[in-house]
Amino acid sequence: MNEEELQILTRIAVALESIADSLEKNPSKTSDVNTSQNVVSEENTISHPIYKREEIDVNILIDKLKDNNITVKTYVDKEDENTSMDYISKFMGMRYSDIKTVYEAMKRHLNKPHGFHLDLKNASQNEISASCQLCNNLYQIAFLSEYKYDKSPKYFIHATPNKIPIAINFLTGHWLEIFIRRIVQESLQSLPTDIEYTYLINPQITLPNGDDFELDVVFLINGQIYWFEGKTGNYQHYINKYSEVESLMGLDKQYSFMVLTDVPHPNTAYILSKTFGMSIISVEDFKEEINYVLRENLGLPLNG
Repeated sequence: MNEEELQILTRIAVALESIADSLEKNPSKTSDVNTSQNVVSEENTISHPIYKREEIDVNILIDKLKDNNITVKTYVDKEDENTSMDYISKFMGMRYSDIKTVYEAMKRHLNKPHGFHLDLKNASQNEISASCQLCNNLYQIAFLSEYKYDKSPKYFIHATPNKIPIAINFLTGHWLEIFIRRIVQESLQSLPTDIEYTYLINPQITLPNGDDFELDVVFLINGQIYWFEGKTGNYQHYINKYSEVESLMGLDKQYSFMVLTDVPHPNTAYILSKTFGMSIISVEDFKEEINYVLRENLGLPLNG
């Protein structure tokens, strides 16, 4: 690693800490009232059950896959996960329709020597706000080497994606894997039942037929394997192969999911799910859908 790359990585670390700190330093407001008004007798206290939501040893998942004749060769160690990127990834997933135009411009210019100039005159206020927020956050962590926004009446974004490997990997799709992992974890924490889970990120596996394959995200939730793949484009090229892998892994559409950023029509995900057997979900529907699926699979009330 040369000195320039080291400086960039140092800048990324400092900026991510700043973003994380800004989120943590937003405590809810409390009113200054007489203490006696806040005293609640034991008789009137509502008792809520305490649920266990425990992250278990990842080797339990590896052994579970082995029982299905699937060998895990390598995977990303959780200690090496850049969890400080969770905030930006979640923002991109939850606001994808608003950041789609600027995100696609970034991807198109990852392998080009110059940056891009994006005209937002016809964009909605939500799109402008989200696009500028994303660019600003990516600039802070040096994933954009240049960023400037011309306000009214120009409404132009000028930006240049950084060509360092960590930025290229994030922008070409790793953010979606982080988003999936984060949303599943949040859903598990919200469920009113005891949960034991663990997960693997980017495991390199050998399938029962001897083929090598790489998965995006695999969870073990109360003893059941859940497989998630994310695609930021060209899903048509992969979907049939993934359907075959799903069968080799002994899963069905209740436990195997493809999360897509670009679903051309509201009915497309439904038609793809019926045709290929996997559950196909648009990125902005993923939070609601996975919460529904987990409740259904775990025998919980669907509207609780």
